[in-house]
Amino acid sequence: MSNILALVGKIAFVVGVLFAIFGGIWGGESYPTKEWVIWVLLIAGVLIGVLNVTAKEAPTVLAASVALIILAIWGFTPAAAPIALVSETLAENLQGVVSAFGLLMAPAAIIVAIKAVIATAQPGD
Repeated sequence: MSNILALVGKIAFVVGVLFAIFGGIWGGESYPTKEWVIWVLLIAGVLIGVLNVTAKEAPTVLAASVALIILAIWGFTPAAAPIALVSETLAENLQGVVSAFGLLMAPAAIIVAIKAVIATAQPGD
């Protein structure tokens, strides 16, 4: 059973990354606009957080997730404007992909953080 769950977790990660890349670009906006793409990203993020991340990996995943989410927010500020000077399409696609990765990793980060707090609160051996 654990092999099946591990496989589901790996598939969720691959599907999530592919949907973040292609869904972020395909939306034609600076964020994924297809509702079903957003749902796939959120569900994949939950599966990644539940099935893929061990306690040992939690600090790395949380740091990377925070970086991605901050980058996704940064993409909608005036600081990202120089990219649009090079190419409006490139800027929109880059913002879409980063926003999609933020959507993928936000639920994973929440679950990993909760798991880390629970593990920390348990009496040690």
